[in-house]
Amino acid sequence: MYDFVVASDWPWGIQAVLKGREILANDSTAIDAVEGAVCVVEDDPTCESVGTGGIPNAQGVLELDASIMDGSTMKAGAVSCLTMTKNPISVARKVMELTPHVMLSGQGATDFARQCGFAEYDPMTAKSLTAWKHIRETVFNAKTDEIAQQSYLELTTKDYGYATVLQLTKALRSRIGISHGTVGVLATDRQRNTAAGTSTSGWPLRFPGRVADSSIIGAGTYATRKAAASATGVGETAMRHCLTKKVCELVEGGKTPTEACEAALLKMHSIEKFDHLAAVICIDADCNVGGASTRSGFQYEYMRASDREPIIVTPEPVNLAIS
Repeated sequence: MYDFVVASDWPWGIQAVLKGREILANDSTAIDAVEGAVCVVEDDPTCESVGTGGIPNAQGVLELDASIMDGSTMKAGAVSCLTMTKNPISVARKVMELTPHVMLSGQGATDFARQCGFAEYDPMTAKSLTAWKHIRETVFNAKTDEIAQQSYLELTTKDYGYATVLQLTKALRSRIGISHGTVGVLATDRQRNTAAGTSTSGWPLRFPGRVADSSIIGAGTYATRKAAASATGVGETAMRHCLTKKVCELVEGGKTPTEACEAALLKMHSIEKFDHLAAVICIDADCNVGGASTRSGFQYEYMRASDREPIIVTPEPVNLAIS
């Protein structure tokens, strides 16, 4: 019988890895381990960028994104801009299993969740609401920002003008300092099946309706029969370059998970220069684990069958100067 492995990213992923290992040790499937592990982080109100406790969008609405993919079948499911619902990763799995589609979004995703038995649930906490108000006041400070000459509501109505979009985007980038906000979980089970899942509440003050890479198959999440990957960082970049699909293809071409992650980030940066965080983790069907980041401070963790505690890795940033 083969070994198994589960991997995740960021400090909150440690609890996810512990849960995933518990599920895999009971001979459950990789997809079960991914869903169960992601749910642990989605349920943690202290994590302000995933599920319960996430920080709302520009209009004060908490929209959640998640996707899941089964490498053994290449089936996938995703939800985007899901509201008033717990555990978007579980809703994404229902999309994969019960519908002919890959993604449901907005009200359609919420309606589908209700039809599947997910009760109405408000994932916003008092703490996340307070954090949202603080960030809003920081971005729109009449004493320091010309942008505040227009009212906040004018800047976030649905009738966007080009100048307004440009102003708001610049303010968000310069004042919030968004760097990351996901949880990714990867698993290989004893039958050597792989799976991947990613979940997020997105940027604080994101534009209403903004779709995160966490819900995009091939960008934030991907899995094949030989590899699985999950991305974190500024999702727009991962979407433009189909980051996780590229990583899995590199593993299938013979690279180790770490080599694939590093090569994909360097290739991405050689095409599009950027200075923000982009990071990705990967596993293969032989239970090898890797990850890479463009900035310091990133960590990922994993456990195999023989491990009694998570192994934490803090990789050195890739050298973007050579890209």
